[in-house]
Amino acid sequence: MFKRALLATALLVCAGPLMAAEHQADDIAGVWETASGGYVQIYQSDDHWQGKIVGSSDGQARYDKQNPDESKRDRRLLGVVVLQGLSYAGDGEYEGGSIYDPNNGKTYKAKATQTGPDTLEARGYIGISLIGKSQTWKRIDPQAEHVHQDMLE
Repeated sequence: MFKRALLATALLVCAGPLMAAEHQADDIAGVWETASGGYVQIYQSDDHWQGKIVGSSDGQARYDKQNPDESKRDRRLLGVVVLQGLSYAGDGEYEGGSIYDPNNGKTYKAKATQTGPDTLEARGYIGISLIGKSQTWKRIDPQAEHVHQDMLE
């Protein structure tokens, strides 16, 4: 029994660093597919992270029809910055930003958590983080079909 406990402890000590992946601020950089099929490139701008629409999975042009500013309702969403002001908080967490939802024309506070090397949990919320909605974004190849190469930073 003692040998088993000793072996289990040794395995945990050795595997611990492997299980707790080291996150770095720039791990978030790349092109991500949103839950609705939009492609958002997240890149660093000054000391913050932001994201702009660089395509979509179906390749169809979408327009900002729900924007509260009527003059912007005919603009194409391609190139629109929808995520801005995120700061790296450590351990794969980003906070303090805002996210624009073109589906309803509203802007929310935002935070994001990288839950894996190719998975990002993006959360928009009102006031406190408990009052909001999360989406899982998946990293895609920047060379994927329907990614507008001329839009990439």
